Amino acid sequence: MFEWTDAKAVPGLSQLFRGVTPRPSATTSDRAELTEPLGPKQATLTRRLRQELIEYLIISAYLYICFSSLIFFKATVLHSDGIEFASFGIAIVKALVLGKFILVLHALKMEELGGGAGVLLVDILKKSVLFAMFLIALTVAEEMIVGYFHGRTSQEVLNEMAGGTLPQAFAVSILMLLILIPYFTFRGVADRLGEGVLWKLLTVRISCASL
Repeated sequence: MFEWTDAKAVPGLSQLFRGVTPRPSATTSDRAELTEPLGPKQATLTRRLRQELIEYLIISAYLYICFSSLIFFKATVLHSDGIEFASFGIAIVKALVLGKFILVLHALKMEELGGGAGVLLVDILKKSVLFAMFLIALTVAEEMIVGYFHGRTSQEVLNEMAGGTLPQAFAVSILMLLILIPYFTFRGVADRLGEGVLWKLLTVRISCASL
């Protein structure tokens, strides 16, 4: 429109624009912040969740291998007596449940109870015994809660756990402790060497010339 002119130049409208501060246009950095999909906190949270998921899968896989080996040994012994037994599905469930419990105990920093002795061997044994006690207590509590919703009494649940006898329950506790000792040994040595050092030593090939 050639007849149009700027409103600020019209006498009747120019006073409306007095004292009005023009709105600054969005800069490139402002537009980048508006279009950025994830902020620093969200990126950190996502990375932490991914690391915890990976750690949970590794712990569960380790427990599953241990439990499956014990079940396979039990199955071979019973098979020699003419009894068929192979419940590897139980090993998966137990590994996932105990893996969840271990992560929860780590999140609650239960391994820091009583402080550190400074000696790696002592710290490994202390953490293994402590976590074995917590895991057994949590497992018993979970089994009782599940049994309650299925209409079973506490005595019935206890009779079904670990064979229902005190020697078998003690044997299961010892096996749990023996399973946890290698786990905490790996964590303890990895913490002493620094992040990623132990994993690199275990997975990277070292030439004979560098020895």
